[in-house]
Amino acid sequence: MDLTAHDLYADGPAVGAKARILLIHFDGAIDAGGAGRMAVAQMLRSLHNERVATFDPDALIDYRSHRPVTTVENWVSTQVRVPEIVLDLVEDDMGHPILVLHGAEPDARWESFARAVGHIAERSGVEITFSLHGVPSGVPHTRPTPVHVQATDSSLLPDQTQMANYMQFPSPLSTFIQVRLAQRGIGGIALLGAVPYYMSDTGYPAAASALLRSLSKFADLSLPVGDLEQGAAQDQEAIEKLVEDNPEISHTVGALEEHYDAWSGQGGAIPLSSLGKRATATAAEDAKSAKDIGDVIEAYLAQVTRAKDVAVGEGAPHARGAAAASATEESARPDTLEDVLARVEARRRGENGGGTRAPRHRA
Repeated sequence: MDLTAHDLYADGPAVGAKARILLIHFDGAIDAGGAGRMAVAQMLRSLHNERVATFDPDALIDYRSHRPVTTVENWVSTQVRVPEIVLDLVEDDMGHPILVLHGAEPDARWESFARAVGHIAERSGVEITFSLHGVPSGVPHTRPTPVHVQATDSSLLPDQTQMANYMQFPSPLSTFIQVRLAQRGIGGIALLGAVPYYMSDTGYPAAASALLRSLSKFADLSLPVGDLEQGAAQDQEAIEKLVEDNPEISHTVGALEEHYDAWSGQGGAIPLSSLGKRATATAAEDAKSAKDIGDVIEAYLAQVTRAKDVAVGEGAPHARGAAAASATEESARPDTLEDVLARVEARRRGENGGGTRAPRHRA
């Protein structure tokens, strides 16, 4: 059955809402450190929002790539939750309206989806779109997060370091939509937060905070960043402790700091042409260094989180034998740096000595 753009969505309670700004972010697209995802989640968690439209996941999503989540209670399958693609009306701290398009990145019908979004955008009076991305970069975690700007028209670009050459890369849907909307007269800006390449696979709230601050500046909005800055400070403290005790990591971070400071001293941010690579290393060395440092930091942060979770639970009433208490105390003991490095090295050699690691969550 042929579907029109209007068949792809159903209007929600806030249908007809007006907003000058449309923010676009999809899970699964380019987003190192989960920077864009955390920024949008912070907005939705902290600000008043209403549903404008819900898109049909059955028409847009391949459930093999975005599998529905099944809930099982006492061996009974009670619920199947399918991926969502929704448009919400969000009000910033000053009451300014923003349309936020978010959810799973559609697998099919991109052109039809873009036309549907364009129809809603024109109906809502949208004048400009924004998208948020984390980009793996040769920057250290000890420096402020640079944010670069990509736009559908040069008139929307701020004064920033020019690219040495053009780039081509597989497009995320957010960029695809921004280009299509630009053809309808609605300009688009993509904010690119530089994430240390060794933090690309780990949540990096510092970049999310930088993206929200940049969005606030460009769109003249008042957006909350407190939770993200608190998370960034906690991660910074944990990473600094690890770096201080590991000469190899300390040396690598020091080299990145020198590179960053050299570019900053020239009056600009890290240029896009250097994102993801260091001036003093080959691409192969970069990849190995990123994996080594990333493995160590991820393992260390995981064990710190695990130790905190156990400590929080110690106040709960319990009755257990001496052997069980001893085992729990041993598991709650924070790993030393040597423990973490040994597990990482064992995992590289293919040995099953690392055990499972607790996932890191931030409310």
